[in-house]
Amino acid sequence: MRTVPITMAGAAGLCALLLAGCSGAPTTEGAPETEETPHGYVEGAEETAEPQSRLVLADTTGGEVRLLDLITEEVTELGDVPGVDGIAGDGRFAYLHSSGDGTTDVIDTGVWTVDHGDHYHYYRTDTGHVGALDGSTAPGVVTDTALTSVTGAEGSSLLLDRAGLEDGSVSSLDLLPEPTTTALPFAGGLVSVDADGTVGVVERDGEPGPTMEERCEDPRGAAVTRRGLVVGCAEGALHVTEVDDALDAETLPYPGSGRVESFQHRPGSAVLAALSTDGDAWVLDLAETAWRTLDLDDAVAVTAVGEGAPVLALDGEGTLHSLDPDSGEQTTQAPLVESLDPQAPPALQVDTARAYVNDAEAGLVHEIDYNDDLRVARVFELDIAPHLMIETGR
Repeated sequence: MRTVPITMAGAAGLCALLLAGCSGAPTTEGAPETEETPHGYVEGAEETAEPQSRLVLADTTGGEVRLLDLITEEVTELGDVPGVDGIAGDGRFAYLHSSGDGTTDVIDTGVWTVDHGDHYHYYRTDTGHVGALDGSTAPGVVTDTALTSVTGAEGSSLLLDRAGLEDGSVSSLDLLPEPTTTALPFAGGLVSVDADGTVGVVERDGEPGPTMEERCEDPRGAAVTRRGLVVGCAEGALHVTEVDDALDAETLPYPGSGRVESFQHRPGSAVLAALSTDGDAWVLDLAETAWRTLDLDDAVAVTAVGEGAPVLALDGEGTLHSLDPDSGEQTTQAPLVESLDPQAPPALQVDTARAYVNDAEAGLVHEIDYNDDLRVARVFELDIAPHLMIETGR
């Protein structure tokens, strides 16, 4: 393992932007000196006292898309995305992809949370269709304040200008030098993986930086947490951290056969859950940099709530399970979904208080209080079959 210095061009500008967002810097030029930008101010958005969570739901049969406001319970039609068969999200934007024609539609859900480390800011603004990406499908999205990486199933990344998305347009950036295939925003720069598995750094201006000793063959799935970036590789999970303005990388071998292709967790949480390609349910605790195996067969969906909180799993019979993240043993269970397709199972979305399970056959979304023995808190009835679901505003 080798420490790699962070020397990304543009990192200083990004840090200055972040500092300005929390510094109460003066507003526009010519404004009275006594007027200051409110702490956490975002131009054109309304700041709220609590998260403005919403669910994006899509019917893969007809392509209908709905937006469910979890505060007001209002459902908004967002048009159709013909052929949609996958969905991803980055906390604000939803990416609905159609593998048949290789396109991804980007929707601004109008809600998001900004994590300032010791506190959060919550925002809402208008919703709408931002644009479409041709020749790219998006099972994975990783973003920061400047760049958004949309990574397809084959591992190739497309970089988007984050400010452009927020302004209502899709603008791709040609920053990746050959032979980089995967590039993920992290620590003010880009962590890159070449076609041969070499892991390194790409500077914000596209210049290649130093490489790392760790390798990552066939990268699939990534997550950014408060304890670093995690990438699913053939060898194990690549864990990249920032220490004293340098990057460290470590490979965490999988606890059994198979590998991980995606991670599920509450945004920012350092505990992640995943289903292996062999169908085993695993938990990765980044505080201990250790994998654990869950004592559950026939899991079709899993997610992690966070440190000291349960791991949730749905089995092929539609029963929801709450499991202890340390021992892996079950603490409670509740029958939930009467009929599901194991080849296209429901999603498990989780925030700081509730979990959500889409029930396509019944046309429902179940809201679960995971701190109260998996009690069903609310049930939302929809006019579509919600095969796909992602939560934003968290």
